[in-house]
Amino acid sequence: MTALMTFAAYADAIGVHASTVSRGVQKGTIPVVELADGRRLIDRTAADSARRRNSNIVTGHGGRPDRTLRKASEWKARQSNGYDPAVMACLCVMRTAWPDLVRKAMALLGADELNQARAVITVRDLVDTLAVAVHHDFNAGRVFDFREPLTPIPELTWASPEVQAFFEAVGGTAETEFETLWTSDEPGEGLPGGETWAWEASLAHDRVSAR
Repeated sequence: MTALMTFAAYADAIGVHASTVSRGVQKGTIPVVELADGRRLIDRTAADSARRRNSNIVTGHGGRPDRTLRKASEWKARQSNGYDPAVMACLCVMRTAWPDLVRKAMALLGADELNQARAVITVRDLVDTLAVAVHHDFNAGRVFDFREPLTPIPELTWASPEVQAFFEAVGGTAETEFETLWTSDEPGEGLPGGETWAWEASLAHDRVSAR
């Protein structure tokens, strides 16, 4: 029979504060065993397995072993071009494949070409915001532009001249504009609420990639 542990004992075993384990139990990310007398204890094997499936843990939150993995990943990023190789591979797929996949998905869902273009601009911005958030400016390759190591974003064309004009004017030019114009705070350039959206997107990715 697997030995059961208290929250405090399990926290000590994995190198985190007991409150971290309690929060995990409350959120359902750490399973517990409830005894007949009402006590809740932790099965170490089941809890470790659940934590390994938790993306927040895999990227380096929640314990000494996890921080060790995160530091190793950051070291690889700094020794090369600012990106961990696995992260860069994912970002390259997201940059090259996702925009057209989003366009096709929107078409399947019944969106007209203008709304397809709007969706493409949005997902493209989200991917690049994530790319900025996880890039290390201090790296051995002295790469300071996050886009340099990544594959270029393919330029999509649209059947409607009006949609093409909208896409080019609002979406910016993929490899020359640091930000697409719809999120600009310059008078006459941005769309209402665009700057706020860009700020919220940046904060969301910062939480995911918190160092």
